[in-house]
Amino acid sequence: MTETLRVALTLLVFTAALGGVLIRPRGWNEAWWTMGGAGVLLVTGLVSPGAAWGVIWAGKDVLLFLLALLLLSALLEKSGFFEWAAICAAQAAKGDARRLFRNVFLLGTVITAALSLDTTAVILTPLTLAFVTRLKVPARPYVFACAFVANTASLLLPVSNLTNLLFTEAFHLPFSGFVARMALPQIAALVVNYACFRFLFRAQLPERFDLAALPEPLSVVPHRRYFAGAIVILVLVLLGYFAAPFVHLPPYTIGFAGCVLMVFWGLHTRQVEAGVLREVAWSLFPFVIGLFVLVRGVENLGMGGSAVHWLETSGGNNLTAILATAGGAGLASNIVNNIPAALLAQGVLKTAHAGPPLVYSALLGTNIGPNLTLFGSLATMLVLTTARKKGEEIRGLDFFKVGMVVTPLTLLAAAVTLWLTFLVKH
Repeated sequence: MTETLRVALTLLVFTAALGGVLIRPRGWNEAWWTMGGAGVLLVTGLVSPGAAWGVIWAGKDVLLFLLALLLLSALLEKSGFFEWAAICAAQAAKGDARRLFRNVFLLGTVITAALSLDTTAVILTPLTLAFVTRLKVPARPYVFACAFVANTASLLLPVSNLTNLLFTEAFHLPFSGFVARMALPQIAALVVNYACFRFLFRAQLPERFDLAALPEPLSVVPHRRYFAGAIVILVLVLLGYFAAPFVHLPPYTIGFAGCVLMVFWGLHTRQVEAGVLREVAWSLFPFVIGLFVLVRGVENLGMGGSAVHWLETSGGNNLTAILATAGGAGLASNIVNNIPAALLAQGVLKTAHAGPPLVYSALLGTNIGPNLTLFGSLATMLVLTTARKKGEEIRGLDFFKVGMVVTPLTLLAAAVTLWLTFLVKH
């Protein structure tokens, strides 16, 4: 096979697979397209079986952590925690619709940070749409809130986003160090995102809503003892993430320990049965594995040479390099989706021996950047698909108009804040 044919075929397979993920012809699951593309690369010899196994094995800790998070979210949902939290957020607004919007934004932030952006997309979005419909307030601002906060609020913890897991594994970033570095950029991003939304949706947020339309929070809790135990276990898991490095345990062991405790508590209270496994999005694993192989195929082409050269000569700690890296990763996320963009960025950064400032900058781009378009991240697509099923459709152009205002400002605020954290340190 000639070099020209190898490059053309690899890019064709990569583009076709991503196109299938974004468009989903005939409703086929995303995993069919990434695994199909990976299969074509293997059959044609564009990726060797050894290389494919190597990249999957290298990502095993990420996949195990993802499994633990999905199981933990499913077990927590059985307790009624998410619906209870949504109603509490609404009640805390005390009939003020603007406070309600703020509280939903904050709730999405907490859920995204602690349990990943996919939990916000899959669980919080339908709950939010259900209660805003019940309260007879416009759903559109809340759809945007769920879609944006799922990405914007995913900077704080390694568990908040798959891109974070990929980078912490690849660059050996400690859990507590990651949090310390990302805390201020995360706050800056959230403040700017929320301020922009309050301005953009000021005419769509009514002043009041009928508080009497809400049920009592505990009325949605199936079993109070299981509910209380689930919250205690969740808190212990979050604390365990910080303690794990000190006892040389990979973070996924803490996640699985939490799942085991919650299963035993659920069996004791008769609230958990084997059917809970059906609630886990198992298709996410072949989807991610297929992406690993597809990106390995693109990496084999050596097309990141110019990016590597630029990173090697950029200095690494200056504001220009941080802004360019964050912006480039964000732009790539909107072209090929944020997970492939993160994998590609990871390869370029490792080849260039990039320092921490550029590593964290790339994460800003792959986490916040996807808020520009409908297909920037899988979480965005899940939120908007859920909203469409509930009768609230957001067109691509409408999303882009909001994204063009909010995303650059949010990314700029986070990048400048990140630069300041490194500047102060030095």
